[in-house]
Amino acid sequence: MPRARLRLGHGWDAVSRVAALWLGVLLAVVPMAVQAGEARYALLVGAHKGNADEPRLHFAGRDAERLREVLVTLGDFPQENVTVLADPSADRMRTALARMNARIREEVAHDRSSVLLVFYSGHADAESLHLGGTLLPWEELRNLTSGSAAAARLLVVDACRSGQATRVKGTKLAAPFALPPDVESHGLPEGFAILSSSAAGESAQESDSLQGSFFTHHLVAALRGVADTSSDGLVSLAEAYQYAADRTVASTVATVGGVQHPTYLYELKGRSELVLTRPGRSQGLAAVRLEGAGQYFFRQGGRDGPVVLEAGISREARTARLVPGSYFVQHRLPDRLREARVVAEEGRPLELAEAAWSVVELDQLVRKGGGGRPTWALSGWGGGTASLLDGYPFSPSGAVQASLDTAALTLDAQVELALAGFVQAGFERRLTSGALRVGARKVFDMGRFSLSGGVRVGASYVDQRFFGRTAPRHWQVVPQLDTVLRADLHLPRGLFVGAEAGLRASRVRVLSSLGREEVRTPVTPMLAAGTGLRW
Repeated sequence: MPRARLRLGHGWDAVSRVAALWLGVLLAVVPMAVQAGEARYALLVGAHKGNADEPRLHFAGRDAERLREVLVTLGDFPQENVTVLADPSADRMRTALARMNARIREEVAHDRSSVLLVFYSGHADAESLHLGGTLLPWEELRNLTSGSAAAARLLVVDACRSGQATRVKGTKLAAPFALPPDVESHGLPEGFAILSSSAAGESAQESDSLQGSFFTHHLVAALRGVADTSSDGLVSLAEAYQYAADRTVASTVATVGGVQHPTYLYELKGRSELVLTRPGRSQGLAAVRLEGAGQYFFRQGGRDGPVVLEAGISREARTARLVPGSYFVQHRLPDRLREARVVAEEGRPLELAEAAWSVVELDQLVRKGGGGRPTWALSGWGGGTASLLDGYPFSPSGAVQASLDTAALTLDAQVELALAGFVQAGFERRLTSGALRVGARKVFDMGRFSLSGGVRVGASYVDQRFFGRTAPRHWQVVPQLDTVLRADLHLPRGLFVGAEAGLRASRVRVLSSLGREEVRTPVTPMLAAGTGLRW
């Protein structure tokens, strides 16, 4: 088959999916039916320290260790063939790669199924990798990798510039890491591929919640079996790249660093797919069947443990492989979050459908800090309060309330109408009030129930009229302050019912028995019940 050369990185939306289908048709090799123990080598580098003016990265070493674990357990990479370097100098990384190349020349120089994978997570710019104050030029790294005697050489670079919270990795906005111009002009050697975690001008980012970089985190999840779209128990480079790229884009849409588009460049010949992992025949791991659309998060040990697997499922079910142990699982749906504690056992499929799931509604999720955006609620309430004026009975009222749930507080805006009146000796008195109030509550969630407390401030327009005899009409605006305690029961599809009680302090002008105007501040009880919808 004639040689072909392909570059992806520009025009992402138009060509990403089509090109990724051919990414596995990789390298100038014969069909790679890789068997356990065959010639597979990996050099994995995590560099937290860059140049003196660059902040220290938090999770570069963890990225390398996670990739090592999945390559050894699922990818047929023998332990002795995988080298992990933590915070090396440029000379140490250069020497380690040269020694690995020497081993490959001696052991598998004529093995057409041999593979070399070089991975780097750390600081870089357009010219070089930044390794603890030393520099490894990009061209040298590329030549050391592409010049290996392995039949297939794969270079994965997760680097750009660095910031904070959701950090961007590297420092120079004007010259971030990118594939150098000479690659475009001279092409790649046969059997060589490069994957970059971001396109030119973009930031490669790491996440505190994931405790790793976005791209490497999703790449590892893909290799665990989540990217096995063909359900053949194998994860090819094409499948792994496409899943990691799609999830990285989705995960970085709302981050400080902006959307991150992974890219690749490779030289291919023939139609042989490079299989990176074989989760379908794994030994010593637990199989987890992921069924049902949504995002799955597996935290090791408990709720506050590190995220070891994130999987985005659309239609087709996937099977992932995890180390046996206990996990806290979260299944994120558009309107709610499901949570469960599970135990994964070796050789026994973990059926999530049988887990004891608890449901966290969308507003509860926002208050936990995981909602991504505030949620709204609209509700109707009926109740009453003691009258502001002496002699009037308990006043029934109706209200419409809009609420905004945020991570810190729930904000309320309320419009209320209340009526009270009585007839005495043919003389009717009627008291009508309309109120507008705003307030804030702190909400505490307990499963399907929520308790909250807060305050509302506002004013009522009070209109007093008399019928049956000639008497003047009286009206006034009454400032009010409410203290509120509220309980809600969450129902499916965003519905809820609630009840609240509290005290209302008002500042009202009245005529005394002597005919003088006085200002009083009555404190009256109030009760209400209601129902509403959140979205």
